This record gives sequence, structure tokens and C-alpha cells, in this order.
Amino acid sequence: MSQVSDAIDHARREWADPEGPSLEELRAAAADAPPPRSLAEVLSADELALIVEPKRATPTRGTINPEMDVAAVAAECEAGGASAVSVVTEPRLSNGSVEDLRQARSGCTLPIIARDFVVDVRQVYALRAGGADALLVPALVHLGRGDVDEVGADEATGTLAAIIRAAHGVGMEVVLSVCTEEELAFALETDVDVLNIDNRDDDGHVDVERTFELLADVPAGWPVMSESIAAADEVAKLHRAGVDALLLDEGHLDTGLTRALAIYTDLTLDR
Repeated sequence: MSQVSDAIDHARREWADPEGPSLEELRAAAADAPPPRSLAEVLSADELALIVEPKRATPTRGTINPEMDVAAVAAECEAGGASAVSVVTEPRLSNGSVEDLRQARSGCTLPIIARDFVVDVRQVYALRAGGADALLVPALVHLGRGDVDEVGADEATGTLAAIIRAAHGVGMEVVLSVCTEEELAFALETDVDVLNIDNRDDDGHVDVERTFELLADVPAGWPVMSESIAAADEVAKLHRAGVDALLLDEGHLDTGLTRALAIYTDLTLDR
């Protein structure tokens, strides 16, 4: 079993625990959260949006920033021109937490995306209560697991359809991250708001051609993010191809997030 598969299974076991918070408790906590900030509004602008993703750790690089001050990073990136902040809340592979989410929201006025293996609607409410405005979920988590109409009612809280409905019900948007043609075909059958094309392979290598190849099959008008780039000259090419946002994942950058923002903001001006 791969690290990712193990982490997904761990998330499913954790959210199946009857001793955890109830759906009613989490829904009430989500209802008390501040009004959500719109990611879709950011992506609808003509200019290429730059979304930053600070990381404590990654599966391929291990620990990066164990003492990271997420609020300070979010504030610096907002000042540097970021359009949104993606916060990894997954604990096993990335050392993330909902507390990181709270810190990011306290540090800036940008939309905050919670990136996690979201396997249950209770997670949706927990992340909304923690300050998330949107969710970023890998398609791999739900690919081939059926939909709400194909499973028993007792399992419905774990389907992607139920998760999307719950997110929309509390004003959140859902980003589905895809890496393959199969995952893209699956994503296009859902009600997700945004597609994220991840250009990394399992070893962490980046090939931006993946975005250009998959983008050809995305219907016009569907917001698209592209994650991880291999060279600075790809920024304008992606923008011209129709990508609405770049996700600058600190796990692969050779420079810090604020420096990357300074470089890529200049490059996006030439469309």
C-alpha cells in the first residue's frame, strides 16, 4: 500500500469512529463560522490568479518548515500579490492541521482553501468551522467508489456527491484535483466548481504538458487551476492556454513563496 493510499484509509477509519464529533455538532460549528470568501470570484478575473500553498512537509521531500508561522506566511503572501491561500490540513503526510487553517484565515483577507483527503461530510463542516472557504480534494480519493444513488443510505455521508452538497450548503466551493484522463472524466461528471490539474507524478517530478493535454478536454467556462510548474516561461503559456490560476506548491519550488509571487506576477502581465 502506498503512503497516499494508507493516509486515505486512515482518514476513512478516523471519520468512521463513532466516538468522534457528531454531524449535528459539526454542522452547528460551521454555521457559526465567518461568511465564506469566494474563490470563484477570484478565478473569474481576467488576470491569472496566483494561489500559494505553504507546506510543513511533503511525502517526497519530508519535513520542510516544521516551525512555520502560517498566519505570517499568509500575510506576507497577500502583500506579495497572492489571490488565495491553500492550506494542507492532512496530518499524516504533510503534518497539517485545522489549526493551520485558523492561522491562515487570521493572517489575511484572501479566500482560504483546505486541502485534504475529504472522505465524509463531517469533515466539510469541521473545515468550514476552522475557517475554510473552499475544499481541494484529490479525485483519487473518490474515483471508483460509486455515488450516493448507488450506495446504502448509511454510507451516503462518504460519497463525493454528498460532500459537494454539504460544501455548497454552507457556501463553500469545491476544487477537484486530477492527474489523469480517467480522473478528469470522473471530475467532469460531478458538480465541483473548479478543476485543479496537478502536474506532478508520484516521485515529485513536474511535467506541465499534463495541463495542456488535459485542458483540451475541459468544457469552456469551467475554471481551471494548474499546480506546479517546471520553468518560469511556462507561466504566460498556461495563461494563454486558458488556465485561470496557478497553484504555487511550496513542496516543489526552488525559491520561497514570496519570491515566486514576485517572479510570476511579472510574467503573467504578458498574455
